[in-house]
Amino acid sequence: MKKNPIFQNKWFILLLLSASAGLVYQLPYLRYTFYDPMLNAFGYSNAQLGTLMSAFGIGSCICYMLGGFLADRYPSKYLLSVGQILTGLAGFLFAAYPPYGVALGISFFWAFSTSLIFWPTLINHVRGLGTASEQGRMYGLLEGLRGILSTAAGLVLVAVFNHYAAEAMGLRMVIIIYAVINILLGIACFILIPYEKKEMIGEDGEKISVVKNFITALKMPQAWLVTIAIFCTMTCFICLGYLTPYLTGVMGATVAFAATIGTIRTWGLQVVGGTAGGFIADKIRSSSLTMTCAFVIIGVGFGVMAVLPASSSLLILATILMFAFGIAIYINRGVYFATLTEAGVPASMNGVVVGFASAVGFLPDAFMYTVIGNWLDSNDAATGYRMVFICGCVSAVAGFIASFLMFRNSRKKAAEV
Repeated sequence: MKKNPIFQNKWFILLLLSASAGLVYQLPYLRYTFYDPMLNAFGYSNAQLGTLMSAFGIGSCICYMLGGFLADRYPSKYLLSVGQILTGLAGFLFAAYPPYGVALGISFFWAFSTSLIFWPTLINHVRGLGTASEQGRMYGLLEGLRGILSTAAGLVLVAVFNHYAAEAMGLRMVIIIYAVINILLGIACFILIPYEKKEMIGEDGEKISVVKNFITALKMPQAWLVTIAIFCTMTCFICLGYLTPYLTGVMGATVAFAATIGTIRTWGLQVVGGTAGGFIADKIRSSSLTMTCAFVIIGVGFGVMAVLPASSSLLILATILMFAFGIAIYINRGVYFATLTEAGVPASMNGVVVGFASAVGFLPDAFMYTVIGNWLDSNDAATGYRMVFICGCVSAVAGFIASFLMFRNSRKKAAEV
């Protein structure tokens, strides 16, 4: 029996992968939506709950690196489905509100299932869905669609949680539903994603060893530039997250206003920025140039915020600025992996470079929150947030340099052909 052609269409596959990417991380990051209910249901302290996230973050940094090798060697349909199903199965154990030691083990396991098995394979497979001229829109749509789908699922699950009078029961149902959805998506990936045979063959016709492949990646200047650009984007993204408490704690915004702005920032900007960035990159035929221009907006935005007086009369201006450079940050998130094709990274090495770039590029997620927390605790509010904005500005400048060098190098290579 032949498959329906629509299921073999690259845009349908991209939609499936966007749903998978949007939902596979909902269980590890459950505390972002249900922080207080988790404290009450699990009986953990704030420090313990924070350590669960640290365990996931540290485990992920290690797993990203190793996952790249798997992505280059094994068919995507197997890795994507296994990663998603394992994530869901662990969710059932998590729903039993296990002892803290077991929960810590689950956090490390989720790093294994999502960051080693799933993520590098996802980025690798998306590259293969489009031509060289479609890389921007492929990754941009991946970012935008997963924002839409994860938000829609999140709103439904919040309604499910509110349906139960007992907080612990409501949270348990949320975890179970997320677990079931992930398992179903894993099965869908196995059935619908075409099988592709992978060969680790170099230009000389010899099989490339894992060690040789990794060493080759480390010697590629473009791989390092992509990694630096991702690292700077993630640092700016983390700094952006502190705009909401800045508006309430320093600029006098109401909690309701800040919550509305925070929701738009988190979900609306992801959809607009991620999707638009991809199409812009394809239109101007350069993801690195798109990032270069976006970093200019980000740097100017954070720079203005750093010198802007902390006055309630400037609240609207600060909000407009946040939207402007927030969209630019999501534009970069939508296209930074699209630069791999432009940078000339061979398809046979895409996975190992993605793993390396993810491991180092996403590193700010493991330490920046602690650093910024210390800044805010050690200084008055206005000074602490000014340090955050300066950090965002400096990161944008470094990202601009890396992206511009990527753009210049890609143009040189194109001229030599």
